[in-house]
Amino acid sequence: MPIEKKSPTIVVYATEWHSGAGGLSTLSRDLCLALARAGADVHCVVTEATHAELREAAAAGVRLAVAAVVPGHDPRTGLLRRPPLPHGTVPDLVIGNGRITGPAARCCVEDHYPFAKLLQIVHVAPDELEHWRPGREDDAGLRADARTRLELDLARGATWAAAVGPRLHQRLQRDLSVFPDSAEPLRFDPGFDCAGRAVRQPTPGGPLQVLLMGRVEAWQIKGVDLGAKALAHALRLRGDAEPEVELLVRGASPAGCDALRKRIIDWAADPALSVTVRPFSAESERLDQDLARATLVLMPSRAEGFGLVGLEAIVAGTPVLISGKAGLGMLLRQILPAAETARTVIPMTLHDYDDVLRWGHQIAAVLRDPAAAFATADRMRRAAEVERTWATVAEQILELLR
Repeated sequence: MPIEKKSPTIVVYATEWHSGAGGLSTLSRDLCLALARAGADVHCVVTEATHAELREAAAAGVRLAVAAVVPGHDPRTGLLRRPPLPHGTVPDLVIGNGRITGPAARCCVEDHYPFAKLLQIVHVAPDELEHWRPGREDDAGLRADARTRLELDLARGATWAAAVGPRLHQRLQRDLSVFPDSAEPLRFDPGFDCAGRAVRQPTPGGPLQVLLMGRVEAWQIKGVDLGAKALAHALRLRGDAEPEVELLVRGASPAGCDALRKRIIDWAADPALSVTVRPFSAESERLDQDLARATLVLMPSRAEGFGLVGLEAIVAGTPVLISGKAGLGMLLRQILPAAETARTVIPMTLHDYDDVLRWGHQIAAVLRDPAAAFATADRMRRAAEVERTWATVAEQILELLR
């Protein structure tokens, strides 16, 4: 009688199930779901979870393990304690995500499950990001140095290290190459899974809505000022009879919507620009509605390890313009025909005057012919899904365990 093969047990450290903290949580959740669909026994360690989240995850084959609280300490400190897994559960693989949960994942293996393998995933490049973060008290260079050293230490201490997308992978390859004991890092490309989604048509009614979304407190990184200036330039290139346009910015701090709206109008130098600013939301339904309502999504990031917002727009079938400084832009150039990416991935010089002109012309082209832009978006998402799926990422990981 053949022996039944045991499903691998995988523990993923992700802090939360729904994405209140942004893209890292979304990617972690998508990875958990893909591993569960591939047949793994998946446990996701979080700092808290609602009953609805517990049910939602369980329905998808993922068990949420809520870390015990350490009185008087930040909730993330609880991740360093032994994970509350079901009795008798011993992980084959533990996955940490960046400096956020990587230390807890390493503690889990070293302190509790020494025979488990450890996979460390790199999500950001601190050297690219930190000098764009305004208003910090400490020196950006010192902060970037400390965070980079931590990311590399976590990567070197794992059984395997992986980076999200080609841009971060190239950087991780370079930085680990100086350590003789380091293995070649893996590369995980998030999937463009869009099976069953209907072809999007141009949004009815008006005004035409241009969407810029993400955690925009870091407005310099996300290029919110550049997007505002470029949209204002695009509107100056259009005729008076063309449809009205509104800029929707989703991602302000709860008490910062009015202040950000005033800054956007100042950046645009056009008091007639219609601007709506809404707070950051972790509600996937609300974000899906934003994408479904938009005629165009902008991702003019000055630095972006990957760029999940752009991927979500592609999957939704919404026209999108993506920064050439984003890992997503690099990935699209690798997997799609040059003619398609030329209309979607916009080079960034980091000279604002030149970038505003280039982005403004591309925005105007989309708004001038939304039907053509939506047709291009549909071709692009179908081609991208053929090239990259979450099932492929899950298979990469399961193959490591074999």
